[in-house]
Amino acid sequence: MKSSNRVETLLDKLAVTCIAYEPGDVLTAAAAAGICEELKTHCTGNRYALLICTRLAELAQGVCISGFSDFTAEFSAGADLLRSVMETGGRLSDTKRTGVEAWLAGTAGAPASPVSAAAPAEHAAEPDGVQDDPGQTDPDQLQQFVSDCSERLTSAQELALRIEADPSDADAVRDLFRVFHTIKGECGFLKLNRFGMLAHNTENLLDGLRSGARRADRQMTDILLEGLDRAREFTEALKKCDAAAYAAVPSGAFIRRLSLFMETGAADVPVSGGAPLQEHVQELGKSEPAVRKTEPADTVIKIKTGKVSYLTDMIGELLISLGQMDDDTEGLAQVRKTARLLQYAGMQLRTESVHVLFGTVRRIIRDTSQKVGKSVLTVFEGEDLEIDRTLTESLEEPLMHLVRNALDHGIESAQERLAAGKAEQGTIRIAAERRGNTIVLSVGDDGRGLDRERILHKALEKNLIRGQDCSCMTDAAVHNLIFVSGFSTNEKVDQISGRGVGMDIVKEAVSRAKGRIVTESTAGKGTTFSLYFPLSTAIIDGMLTRTGKNIFIIPIASIVESLKVKKEQLHKVADKTDVLDLRGRIFPVLRTAEIFGIQDAGPGDIATIVEDSAGGRYALINDELIAKREVVIKSLGPYFKQMQGISSGTVLQGGTVGYVLDVDQIIALGVLHA
Repeated sequence: MKSSNRVETLLDKLAVTCIAYEPGDVLTAAAAAGICEELKTHCTGNRYALLICTRLAELAQGVCISGFSDFTAEFSAGADLLRSVMETGGRLSDTKRTGVEAWLAGTAGAPASPVSAAAPAEHAAEPDGVQDDPGQTDPDQLQQFVSDCSERLTSAQELALRIEADPSDADAVRDLFRVFHTIKGECGFLKLNRFGMLAHNTENLLDGLRSGARRADRQMTDILLEGLDRAREFTEALKKCDAAAYAAVPSGAFIRRLSLFMETGAADVPVSGGAPLQEHVQELGKSEPAVRKTEPADTVIKIKTGKVSYLTDMIGELLISLGQMDDDTEGLAQVRKTARLLQYAGMQLRTESVHVLFGTVRRIIRDTSQKVGKSVLTVFEGEDLEIDRTLTESLEEPLMHLVRNALDHGIESAQERLAAGKAEQGTIRIAAERRGNTIVLSVGDDGRGLDRERILHKALEKNLIRGQDCSCMTDAAVHNLIFVSGFSTNEKVDQISGRGVGMDIVKEAVSRAKGRIVTESTAGKGTTFSLYFPLSTAIIDGMLTRTGKNIFIIPIASIVESLKVKKEQLHKVADKTDVLDLRGRIFPVLRTAEIFGIQDAGPGDIATIVEDSAGGRYALINDELIAKREVVIKSLGPYFKQMQGISSGTVLQGGTVGYVLDVDQIIALGVLHA
């Protein structure tokens, strides 16, 4: 009796599901397939009922994969036949049997098999005839989905690499499953059928990992990462609201590849035959275990970047206004303290851990090392450092090229390393740190190092230098040649390098962020590229100095000491360069007035010993040392973006504008003027 009631309930649910179905509704089709699978367990001894259930399940699975414009009519007819057959216990009249057999044999309206030998691989399993137009989705909902999905995919990549490194990491498997499960559900809600099917098939693979039926290995990780790449293509297309790009994503080829992998366990199985693969491509009928969602420790909210920038700018204006007030104003000290704390909290909204950036680098190292056939150990340092989000976004491409350069040019083959007395496995070290008011990101390897003679030879071939200059060029000058557009020491062009554009891109990206590159290399020991960027912060401690009528602020983090210069301390060396003798140490002299061409400057008898990010020390000469102040820095705007030597500006008491010096650039300019 209980079984009979359950069958009746399932038949009613099947009818309701059929009515509720709309073109592209993946979740409803999946639910229908699940009901059919359960009904099959109640068809023992009822041959026709079992056949009808099987075909209904295939119809539901097929519509999810390939689309089927007449699905509702075909499925509804089958559901009616199933009810009739189950109510009669399989005892059919000749007329009814003929109708059932005709429906079972019908092919006119049936969905195409998801895998066809005649179909090109890149279009295999693509939805066809299903309404899946992102343009029909609410724009605000779509962009919210894109934002959330981008973060989930970043997390998914890190989890996939964790699983490869430790297949027993059940937490990572569970979290990765949740990512795709969530994406699938949201795609179903937004009627993003193709994206939803990609997520669903990947989820099936991960379900095998969760249950212990499969074990993670490199091939499985390759498949997962390929799925993530396709998902990112979907996300990028949706972000741009580009329906054509969305439709062009080859998700069908991936689903086909994934289904073959699930069937055979091989990642590179050639496509063959036209046998349907519904059992492996889609297992929509299986009930999915409930996923218990844990609440995060801190709720995340989405805020547009423009609003955050406006908030921090207004807090900065508040601090500037407070700076105009007399210091003896009652309660001013407490208000300034509160405003500074508010400014710090506002700036935290714009920062992001470099851990996110390093996650992308991990993937690049994994894929590139596999392509070049080299085994490497990757060491990451300073992942908890937080930097401005815009800097994080702008560094992804430069780091990619530096890492690929290290793997292709720097790290030797296993045979070369063993012959040189090195460990067979190479090492790449990626580090992030803060040095004073500077952020330093470095990429180093223990490979062969830069070959000075080979670089010079290539430079001569390309007429970048003159032959007579080779012997007098410093190592730093030679190393800088690799950043010239079109320069490459590779003899042939391949997928990794050879066109001479990678390092050029690095240089341009670093320059746009007002940074600089320092290259250190030792033949046979390795190479390290260090990228230096000014710290993006709204408040700095600075020393106010005056030259002529101009106020300059030197960041305290770059100052060693300040002093009043005596004439006997200044000397000229052979090339007429001024130097300062301070307690037996010699410092090159740089005059702010000469660097900026200030005509009304005084004699300049105040020296500030400053240190650049490389550790070099110089004496910067100004007319007056005013005071140490905490200043709120402001961008000088796009018109002054390319100004050398000045990083930003500030408004001082009385409305005077002060200029914050970029010590590294000031030193470089001063050396040129010397």
